[in-house]
Amino acid sequence: MKEFPEILQFVCSYLNENDIDYVVVGGVAVMYHGVPRTTVDINLILQIDDEKIPPFVEFLNSNRFSATTEDMRSALMEKSHCTVFFADSLLRLDIQGVNSKFDRMTLDRAITVELFNTLFKLGTAEDTIINKILFQGEQDLRDALGILSRKQQQLDFSYIESTCKQLNILDMWKTFFKESTDKIKDGG
Repeated sequence: MKEFPEILQFVCSYLNENDIDYVVVGGVAVMYHGVPRTTVDINLILQIDDEKIPPFVEFLNSNRFSATTEDMRSALMEKSHCTVFFADSLLRLDIQGVNSKFDRMTLDRAITVELFNTLFKLGTAEDTIINKILFQGEQDLRDALGILSRKQQQLDFSYIESTCKQLNILDMWKTFFKESTDKIKDGG
């Protein structure tokens, strides 16, 4: 098990089999929603009971990841994240808990998809765009533009607007949407 698809399959299968609620977000969600890109991390939002953390960490460590129960517990308690590297590579899991109302919405709205011959829970196109608008990094905005240009006809714009309003980023969404639709019309 060395390749990104194998790691995604392996970890999500464990989460599914052990009834740990999760959603895959970030670059994997962007790729699934039609934007070609590379990533070396699997971003996970987990709703995990404390007693399930040690077996999850043991599972990861027995399969060449480097994780500690203390780091994971601390990250979840502090509403932060922990990074778990695979073997001696750059491949990693970025794990966080449900730290906000938006994280809860993303987890609750997750869709079950098949990618790399694995069923797993993934953030919707709308939630992925909102997350990218929220962070505003250069790559984030390219990702959001890519999803918008590929899925424009299927997106629930009323959900995006109402959620952006709740997150106090409605102005950022409106600016992004106007600039993006102008780029899409101009073909670039």
